[in-house]
Amino acid sequence: MAALVGAVVGGYFAKAGAVQGAKTAADAIVRQVEEQRANELNQWIRTERRVAYGEVVRAHGELASRLAALRVAADRDAFEDLMGERVDEAWTVLSLACSGTHLFGPESVFQAADQVRDATRSCVIEHRAFVAATRLDDAVQLLRARQDLEGSRDEMRSTFTEFSVRAREALGMPT
Repeated sequence: MAALVGAVVGGYFAKAGAVQGAKTAADAIVRQVEEQRANELNQWIRTERRVAYGEVVRAHGELASRLAALRVAADRDAFEDLMGERVDEAWTVLSLACSGTHLFGPESVFQAADQVRDATRSCVIEHRAFVAATRLDDAVQLLRARQDLEGSRDEMRSTFTEFSVRAREALGMPT
């Protein structure tokens, strides 16, 4: 009889141990799946941020190139209306790219991108004023337009630098 009781008690504890082992293994699998899901989500967000931030960088470079071409053409009295349209197109692309940073955050990058958008818009306006001043025969007006243009270009560079710092921080890169 003692053997039978020992077998029943032993069987009960063996079953309880197996159940507990299965529960522990299931919990470990659930944790592992959750950690993997979180890691994959974080990787996806980093990738999407890198793409969105890269679009801003490319669009900013394109706008800067078109603005430089506009300045050179204005200085050489070779401005064409198509150049102004190309600048506007480049600014629109940049504006959309800046808006895209809001989707993936963080807020500090979106705010920096918003400042880039505002500064570049002002710079485009100052470039137009500069082009108009080059067509006038007024040295004072041209000097004032050139000074305003330089100030807006400095602001454009400054806001882009700030955006770059914020983007690198968000991507976990050294600044």
